[in-house]
Order: sequence, then C-alpha cells, then structure tokens
Amino acid sequence: MSEINELRRIGYNEDSQFKLTLSINEQSEGVFECIKITRCLPGKRLSCIGRLNGKAIFAKFFIASKRAKNHWEKEKKGYHLLEDQQIPAPRMLHFGKQGEIYFILFEFLESKAPFITIWSNADHSQQSLLLSQLTKTLANHHDKGIIQQDLHLNNFLLSDDQIYTVDGADIASFDPADNKIASDNLALLFAQFYPRYDKNIDKALKEYRSLRHWKFDPALIDQIKATTRQIREKRKLGRLDKTQRPCSLFDYRQDWNQLSICSRKFQSNGIQEFIQSPDSFIAEGKLLKQGNTCTVAIITIDNKPRVVKRYNIKNWRHLLSRAFRQTRAMRSWTNAHLLEFYGIDTPKPIAIIEQRWGLFRKTAYYLSDLSLGQPGGEFFSSEKVSIENKETVTQSMSDLINSLHQLNISHGDLKISNFIVNDLKASILDLDSMKQHKCEDGFEKARAKDINRFFKNWVSTPTIEALFNNQLNHD
Repeated sequence: MSEINELRRIGYNEDSQFKLTLSINEQSEGVFECIKITRCLPGKRLSCIGRLNGKAIFAKFFIASKRAKNHWEKEKKGYHLLEDQQIPAPRMLHFGKQGEIYFILFEFLESKAPFITIWSNADHSQQSLLLSQLTKTLANHHDKGIIQQDLHLNNFLLSDDQIYTVDGADIASFDPADNKIASDNLALLFAQFYPRYDKNIDKALKEYRSLRHWKFDPALIDQIKATTRQIREKRKLGRLDKTQRPCSLFDYRQDWNQLSICSRKFQSNGIQEFIQSPDSFIAEGKLLKQGNTCTVAIITIDNKPRVVKRYNIKNWRHLLSRAFRQTRAMRSWTNAHLLEFYGIDTPKPIAIIEQRWGLFRKTAYYLSDLSLGQPGGEFFSSEKVSIENKETVTQSMSDLINSLHQLNISHGDLKISNFIVNDLKASILDLDSMKQHKCEDGFEKARAKDINRFFKNWVSTPTIEALFNNQLNHD
C-alpha cells in the first residue's frame, strides 16, 4: 500500500502510528515518526505530534485527492503573515511535498497549553486576566492588519503571559482602519464563550478600544453585542445539526432496523457492544426505575458506570402514536448537547439508539455518563448537611434555573429528584421535556409552570422554600 493511501485510510478514532521518510531539502531527508494524532479529517488532513530524526515536532499532512495543495498553500501563507508581523506563533521548520503528500513541520511547543483548557480550569479572577490577555492579542492582530476568519479558542496556546496563535489556514490580512471587520471579529471572539460570560464584554471592549484608540461609540458597542448573539445562535444551530449526522464529533449509523449515534470521544468496543445489544446490559444492570413508558438503569461499560434510559412502547396504539414523532431519547440527546453548548451542568451525553422498522420509530435508548453526587431531595432533607451548605446549593440550583430561563429554555419537570448535588454544585437531569422557545408568550407560560412545579418541592419545608424565594422569581 502506498504512503498516501496508508494516511488516507486512517479514521477518526484510530490511534495510528506511522513512519514517513520526508525530503527536508534538496540535500537531506528525515524520518518522521508519528507518536500521537491530535486531529484527523479522514482522507483530507492529519495533525500529529511526532519526531523527526529524534527531535519532537508538530506536523500537518495534507492528503486530499484534489485540494491538498490549496490547503497546504493557505496554511503556509497564514503562518508567513504571522511571522512577517512578528505575532507569536509556532515556527515553521520545514514544508514540502513527498509524492502526493504535502506537509508542514512546526516546532513543538511542549510547555504551551491550549487556551481553552486553562480557561476551563480557571477561577473567576483568573478568567478576567485571561480574557484581558486574549483581548490584547486580538487588538495586536488587528493593529497589524491580521484577522483570524475562523476564530475559536482552540486556535490559541498559552505559556506564562504569552499567547501563541495557531492554525494558519484562516489567517488573512485586512485594512486595520476597517472597524466593521474588526468589530465583527471581536463579536466572533465573544461568541466562543458561554452566555454567562457576556457580562465581561463591556470590560473587554473598553480595553480593546483603549489599545486601538477607538472613540466611545454606544451604537458600535450595541452592534457588537447583537452580532455576538447572532453568531452564537448560528454556532448553536450548527452544533445541534452535527449531533444528528456523521462528522468528526459523532459516529452516525443507520439501517432499516436501527439508528445509532455515538460521541466519538466515548467510542470503544464496549460502547459498540451496548449499541448492538442494549437490553442485555440493562438486564445485568441496577434498575432505578421500571415503568410502562420508561426504564432507567445503571449499567457498566468498559468498567465505568453509565446511565441508560429505555423509552418503552406499551402497545400497538402507543407504537402508532410514536412511530413518526421524534423520540424522547432523541430529545434528551439533543437537549443534553444544547446544555453542553451553553455550559449548563448535566450528565455528558454518550449515545442514542432508536430501534426502527424503516421509517417507523420503536423502542429508543439514551445513554449518558453517571452524574456523581447526591440526589437533590436527599441533600436538602439531610440533617447532616449544614444550613450554610444548603444556602450554597440553593444559590447554585437557582443560578442553573435562571440560566435556563434567560435562554428561553423551560425544563418541563423541575422535581427536586431531577437535580444532583456534587461538591456543592447542582446539575440537572431528565431532559426529554425540555424546550427552547421561540415564542415569548409560550416561554413565559412554560417558565411560570417550571417555577410553580419547583416550589411544590418545598411545601413541607418552609425553611428551604424561603431560601429559594430569595433567589427565584416565584409567580
């Protein structure tokens, strides 16, 4: 098998290791040894950490049958722009062509960490400093006429006080005096963060304006905020669309008898065994609920506890009524990814299965991670839990509910049993009735229903009810 075909056959989840002899220049060759593939677009591009003649490097291989050279040229051009403008970025060591394989070799920034990783693990004060650093980086880009057209947080690495820009394919030049392009790029940056961080936009814009000597313009600031919301909505729709088709994030399979979708980061032999025979796992698991329409069990896959919900079909009438409607499992799957997009705590979605007969939907299964912690009702009823800790969780739970409602999302069944408390933080379960509303009137009715149902949890515990009354708007 030729080298190009060997690279093209590498799939999304393959942990392939390979060696290539590359022509470094006219006088020398080097042996590249792949250690870890960091990103793979099968048949198109590979990014990997490896060694060239024993030295650690980062490599990109462009292997598409038609557009490999174009992608390679764009990547090189972007990094040359960064280099010309003295913007910190990984240094290109070598680039060239080996047969049909186009490649670029970069210095390996071993001590650098992805910005998104550091941000996710930072506290509020650290995040404020990180956003300030990122704002300064973007202002520097724009001052020098550089723009990242596909700006996202994975395109930055951080080391100490220095941010490095990576991924040259979408780096382009523009007129630094074009405030419209710059402000739209700012909005694209802000849209990468969860909505709860939008409160930081004013501070970041003030810093950006100071660095770029922009005059204060309330209309421009309002426009940037509006564009941020528009871009985030577009990103959300794109993300949800990906959850129901084959892509780099999800393994999607469908035939006459079954549809299955699995998050690739959870894919394993054990997950595939579950997809092929979910009922056998339920039979061996620990039943939490066994009803006519829904069965819930804790099961073990790859020695890890998972939760599966099976949405049952009661009889032929029930089958006909559900045959052409979206299954509750699919609603749970989509809504879990919706909450994940917004940064709202819920057990991680792993897979969905719909048993089918052609277009007819039958029994469906939703598999998620097991949320560690204590059921909400058990937490609040425990005499061992201090009132101070209950107040802390009251705030966390109220913030979660308020976050949902600020996004026009109603849960549909805010029983306290649908909350888990872990490390004094609340997460939410049971998403098959959740809905994001487009109609404001419809949302207000659903929100009122949510709040009223939630306060029914505290009819016999007025002390806890009083705590929530201070945090939630109880109609």
